[in-house]
Amino acid sequence: MDDTANYIASFLSLDNIQLEAVAHEEMQRDDIQPSIGPEVGKLLGLLIRLMRARRVLEMGTCLGYSTIWLAQALQTTGGKLVSIEYKDDLFEDTRRNIALAGLTDVVELIKGDARVIIEQVHGPFDMILQDSDKNLYPLLLERSIALTRQYGIIVADDALFKPRGIPAALSEPMHDYNQRVFADTRLYSTILPIGDGVTISVKLCD
Repeated sequence: MDDTANYIASFLSLDNIQLEAVAHEEMQRDDIQPSIGPEVGKLLGLLIRLMRARRVLEMGTCLGYSTIWLAQALQTTGGKLVSIEYKDDLFEDTRRNIALAGLTDVVELIKGDARVIIEQVHGPFDMILQDSDKNLYPLLLERSIALTRQYGIIVADDALFKPRGIPAALSEPMHDYNQRVFADTRLYSTILPIGDGVTISVKLCD
């Protein structure tokens, strides 16, 4: 990390002790994508507290790192998290880590394909975190907008894959997603260069 990143990191304490264990487990595995990291986790926690969010939807949990950040914040607001994970092993890993974090009562963990589950869940949500298969970002955008309340937010992780040279199979769907949200007059969007990039869109209207 450079001096700026080190300076920021010196202030970022973890909201839940289990996050350290999950991050350590992630470093030992080569079969998963990197998690959102503490900078993005802290941002999500701040946004939930700022909005007094009560309902949040997460697509893609991996080992539950982002899930714990979201759920810990929602515990303070009296809210609930709905999390969707497709892979059997990651679903079980997430369920275990949520329990170890003491957040089972805050999270409804659903196993299944986000393309199917997103049509079954009921809005409105205060926040949606999109961190699933990158090809699904553009495909699920319209439904995500429909499920988000007015002035709620949609957060998309890995927004800067393209300029950071990530292979096209992953970066092109992200570029497509960014183009769509910035062109959509129902949304007010920006990109923050933290982690692998975060696109944040506020829903202005239906």
